[in-house]
Amino acid sequence: MSVLSVKNLTFGYEKDKPVLKNISFQIEQGKYIALIGHNGSGKSTLAKLIAGLLELQSGTIEVFGELLTDKNISVLRQKIGIVFQNPDNQFIGATVRDDIAFGLENNCVPHKEMDAIINEFAEKVNMTDFLDKEPTRLSGGQKQRVAIAGVLAMNPKIIIFDEATAMLDPKGKKEIREYILKMKKEDESLTIISITHDIEEAYNSDEVLVLNNGEIFLKGTPEEVFKDKNKLKEIDLDLPFLMKLKDKLSDCDIDVKDVKNLEELVNKLCQ
Repeated sequence: MSVLSVKNLTFGYEKDKPVLKNISFQIEQGKYIALIGHNGSGKSTLAKLIAGLLELQSGTIEVFGELLTDKNISVLRQKIGIVFQNPDNQFIGATVRDDIAFGLENNCVPHKEMDAIINEFAEKVNMTDFLDKEPTRLSGGQKQRVAIAGVLAMNPKIIIFDEATAMLDPKGKKEIREYILKMKKEDESLTIISITHDIEEAYNSDEVLVLNNGEIFLKGTPEEVFKDKNKLKEIDLDLPFLMKLKDKLSDCDIDVKDVKNLEELVNKLCQ
């Protein structure tokens, strides 16, 4: 089932200077999609259009078969959650508990039901012990986990991560990568769209869309996209570390083409 269909989408902030140029693609329910490309390629603009944060200019967006319009945008937006790049810009409450509760209050969830929902999603992101802490005292990775909990509490069908790891240190990036995979495993119906510069994250997705100068440059499974080294080199995109390592090992007649992560690789080499 297609949860998102984008057709002939063109958008620009200035007249005659399109940021997106006639983009079309579909996303199936339960898929984890990585959207990659350099700054200025149109990734974040596309995310904001899908989430209804920018007004369409040309083309169409369908969410669960419904055409996104001014009349139904508030209803369809409830099915989409978005986690932004800077977690500090997303905090509203004085404590982690207050922040997760914010969206629930806006949706008029009864107060007697809130505590159970807050506790459930704080536990999902391993932040139960921090519920009464001030968000400003958290690490970057912890802040993003709180932001994710707040989004999940709203029960969206699609979650967009808009450069959600860009401002994090390597430990924070790893935490969020691992949590995205955990979310996907726990709820197979949840559709995840991650706009990212993190090639390692993209390698773990179900499908990769590569944007360049406002157009879809490549799309397919990570294996299909990243095997096209020459095309990626044209736009100065690198290969995932694991893929480069596998290529080097292949040159040494060590067959690891089916290995998906470093742990599997270590196990294979130790056999």
